[in-house]
Amino acid sequence: MNPKNILITGSGSGLGRAMAIRLAEEGYNIILNGRTESKLIETEKMLKKFHIDVLIKTGDVSDSNFVSSMISEIVTEKKELHAVINNAGIGGKGTSILDISEEDMQKLMDINFKGAWLVSKYAGKVMITQRNLKPLRGKIINVSSIAGLDPMPGIGIYSCSKAALIMLTKVLAKELAPSITVNAICPGYHVTPIYNNDPTLIQNFWNAINMKPLLRRVGTAEDVNGIISFLVSDDSNYMTGQIISICGGVVLH
Repeated sequence: MNPKNILITGSGSGLGRAMAIRLAEEGYNIILNGRTESKLIETEKMLKKFHIDVLIKTGDVSDSNFVSSMISEIVTEKKELHAVINNAGIGGKGTSILDISEEDMQKLMDINFKGAWLVSKYAGKVMITQRNLKPLRGKIINVSSIAGLDPMPGIGIYSCSKAALIMLTKVLAKELAPSITVNAICPGYHVTPIYNNDPTLIQNFWNAINMKPLLRRVGTAEDVNGIISFLVSDDSNYMTGQIISICGGVVLH
């Protein structure tokens, strides 16, 4: 069993749920977060067989009052917060950057960028004080996207929100060093609710925008989970400020 406590935002479904299952299997205690409690309860049920501690914190990470309270409650209940995975995000509508409404733009930026910043802000303040944890006092992992590295037609504001998350990762890595590491992953086309869990829909999309993965297949949660497991483990202790693409070769950098 691993006594470390890991907060995963957006863990009611998709990649966040898959990350929770993988890390619970490895013995980590998991704090689940999302906006829909029923989905979080479903994830919690899936974790029971691993006999780890699970907390549910239902709420919107773009709400500063909620995030502040959530982090305080976690520290009160678990004493220490070892890692945060900022996975919460939305895909938005396929709309030209000239036609997207201000409301839709703000919603994308609030959840995809502001939420990760708020969680990192309040978690980082707590982690800095965890002087008993060595060699690191905490880890932050941001889930960006290949759209943040290379803009995709029709989802321009989504690309902007994910690019902002990449820069946030680098800024936090510099500001929180040397006691806290901050890294990001950039998934590509993975079977998730954003694509209605439909591989055919994903393939149609990459054909339409002419951005095919070199490996010619749709990604799975397992393709992401191994990297996440590595980033929360001690094996990645000498990494910070890094942006890791998991996309089958859609982008090369």
